[in-house]
Amino acid sequence: MQLSNPLSAQYLHILMLSAFALLLLIRLLPVVYRYHYAWAAGIPVLILLYCSGALLLVSAGIRQDDTCFSAPPDSATYWLAKVEAPLQDKPRSRKTWLAVTATCTQGRWRASKGRLLAYFSRDSASSGLVYGAVVLLAKKPVKITNSGNPGGFDYQRYCAAQQLYHQVFLKAGDYRQLSRPPLHDLTFFLLQAREFCLGQLKIYIGNGPEAGMAEALLIGYRQDLDPEVVSAYSNTGIVHIIAISGMHLALLYGSLLWLLRWLPARRAANVVRAVVLLAVLWGFALLTGASASVLRAAMMFSGITVGNWLLGRKASTYNMLAASAFVLLCCQPWLAVDAGFQLSYLAVLSILLFYNVTYALWTPSARWAKAVWQLAALSLAAQVLTLPVSIYYFHQFPVYFLPANLVAVPLSTVVIYGEVLLLLLTPFSTLAGWAGAALRWLIHLMNTGVAWLGQLPFAMIKDLQWSLWQTGCCYLLIAGIAGWLLWQYRRGYWLALAAFWLMVADQAIRHISSRQQRQLVIYNVPAYTAMDAVAEGNVQFIGQDSIWKAPAAKHLQAARAAMGVKPGIVPGFQQDGRYLLLGRKTVAVVDTTLPAWAPVRPLRVDYLLLNGHIKMNMDRVQAWYKADTVVLGAACPLYRIRRWVAECDSLGMPFYSIPEKGAFIIPF
Repeated sequence: MQLSNPLSAQYLHILMLSAFALLLLIRLLPVVYRYHYAWAAGIPVLILLYCSGALLLVSAGIRQDDTCFSAPPDSATYWLAKVEAPLQDKPRSRKTWLAVTATCTQGRWRASKGRLLAYFSRDSASSGLVYGAVVLLAKKPVKITNSGNPGGFDYQRYCAAQQLYHQVFLKAGDYRQLSRPPLHDLTFFLLQAREFCLGQLKIYIGNGPEAGMAEALLIGYRQDLDPEVVSAYSNTGIVHIIAISGMHLALLYGSLLWLLRWLPARRAANVVRAVVLLAVLWGFALLTGASASVLRAAMMFSGITVGNWLLGRKASTYNMLAASAFVLLCCQPWLAVDAGFQLSYLAVLSILLFYNVTYALWTPSARWAKAVWQLAALSLAAQVLTLPVSIYYFHQFPVYFLPANLVAVPLSTVVIYGEVLLLLLTPFSTLAGWAGAALRWLIHLMNTGVAWLGQLPFAMIKDLQWSLWQTGCCYLLIAGIAGWLLWQYRRGYWLALAAFWLMVADQAIRHISSRQQRQLVIYNVPAYTAMDAVAEGNVQFIGQDSIWKAPAAKHLQAARAAMGVKPGIVPGFQQDGRYLLLGRKTVAVVDTTLPAWAPVRPLRVDYLLLNGHIKMNMDRVQAWYKADTVVLGAACPLYRIRRWVAECDSLGMPFYSIPEKGAFIIPF
C-alpha cells in the first residue's frame, strides 16, 4: 500500500501519534465499554503496524536522502563511482552496478551516495574493469523508465526495489579508471572462490549448454546459460531448478549434518557444530548472490541451528517462517515486492499446510513408489499457494510440471553432489576428468528430458491474465475450500463460493471494458514502427511486419493479451498509406526524411508520428504538417530526439517522447 500510495514520514508520524492517543483513550474507558468494544483496540494496533512498515520503506529509500546523487537538480558534470560487481557480458555491452561516492557540480566536489546501472561498451578499456575499481564518469546518467506498453514488465519498479533509479551507457571516452581495488575484503575472496569453481567446471565439463547448467546448479552463475535451455525449463515450470533456492541449501544443510554426526552430544561440540553450520550456510548464500529464496532458507536454517544446537529448543516451523520474513523485511523492506521472495515463502507455507494431506491420498507399498510419491506430493503441495501468484506475474501455467519435477529434481541433486565431488578431485586430473564426463552426460540427459516434455502438445497454457483482485479472490477460494474440506469449517463453503463469483464478476467486467475500448497504441519498441488499432475486442496492426519475426514481437503479444483483444476488423479505422483515420482523428506517420520542397499549405493532422532515422529539423516538419501533437517514436536516435525536444520547446509545438514517457495511446 505504501508503494502504490506513498505517505511522507511526517504524515506517518502523525498517524502513529494518533493511534497511540486512541489506545490511551480506549484504556481510559470504563471496563464495560472496553469489554463490549474490545475489537476497537485492534484498529490503532493495525495502524501502528502499517506505519512501522511504511517508515521502514521510507527509510530504506535512498532517494529521500539529501546526499543521494539524484536528489538535487541534475547539474553535476562528473561522478565518482566504485564498481560493485564483476562485469557481465551482454551481446553489445558489459553490465555492472556502480556505487556513486561523490559528484562534481560547478567545480566543487561533494560526498554523495546512490547506485547506478552502468553499461560499458565492449572495448579493451572496459575489459580491465574489475570489482572494486574506482571510475570517474563524464556522462550524465538518465532515469530508468518503463516501456509503457500495455501488459509490459514494470522494469522501473523492479529496479527501484534494488535502489536503482538511473542508468548510463559509457563508451571509452566517457569514463576513466582511477585506481584498482585493494584485494583483501570478503567480497573479493568470495569472487575468487566463484572464479575457482567456474574455472574448474570449464576445464573438466567444457563449454556449451551443459557447462552453463553446471555453473547455475552449483553457484547460481547464470551468464553462460543457453537461452533455449532456460526456455525449456520455464515451459515445464521448473525454472527454480536453475536458480539457487531453498532446495540447494537444504541439501547443503543435510550434508553438513551428516558430516558432523561424529561430534559428541556435548555443549562445546554443539557450539562448534552451530558455528560451522552458520558459517558455511551464510558463506554459500553470499557466494551465490544472496537471492530472496536463498536468504529465506538461510534465515530459517539459522533459526533451526540456533534453537537445536545452542538453545536446546525446537521452535515451530510456522514461527520460524514468520520470524525469518520479519527479519529480512526489517533489513530490506523492498523484498516484499520481489517475486522470488513471495514465491519462496508461499511455497514453503503451502508445503507445510498441504503436504501431509496430499501424501495421505495414496499409500504405496513399494519403497521406490513411496519415494516417487513423496516427491510428487511435495510438488503438488507447493503448487497450491504459488499458482495464483505465478499466473499473476507470468501469465502462464506449465501443464507438465509434475513429470518435469520427477525428472529434474533427482537428476539435479545427483549433479550438485557430483560437482562438489569434482571440485574435491581437482588435484587428481584423471579422476576429475572422468567425473566431469559423467556430469556432462547427466546434465545432457536432464536437459534433453526437460526439453522433450516442454515440446509435448499443450505443454503450456499461455496468456492467462489475472488482475490483483482476482489473485486475492483466488486465495480466498483456496482458503475456503481448505477450511471446508480439510478442517470441517462449514462457512468455508460459502467463502469459497463468494470468492469464485467475485472472480467471475471481475473477469466479466474486464471483458466488457475490453470490448468498449477504442484506441490506437503506438508501442515503445526500439528500431521498429509498431501500432495497434483496437476497438470492440478486435485489433489491427500497423507498422513493419518484420517485427513479428524479431524478439520485439513479445511486447505486442503481451499487450494484446493484457487488453484482451484478437486480430480482426476494427470499425472506425481506415488506413491510406502513411495516413490513419481513427473515427474523427487523423494520424500521419513519417519514417523517412521529408523532401526539401513543401506544399502551399501544411497538411492538418491531429497527431504526427516521427519514427526512424530521419535527418531533418522541426522547421521542415512544420512546413509539411500542422499537428496538434508531435509524437517522437522509439526508433529515432536519442541524440536526435533531444534536439527535436529543444526545437519543439522553442517553437511552442506540443510533443510526446515515447522513449522517455513510454507508449503513446490515442483514444478515438
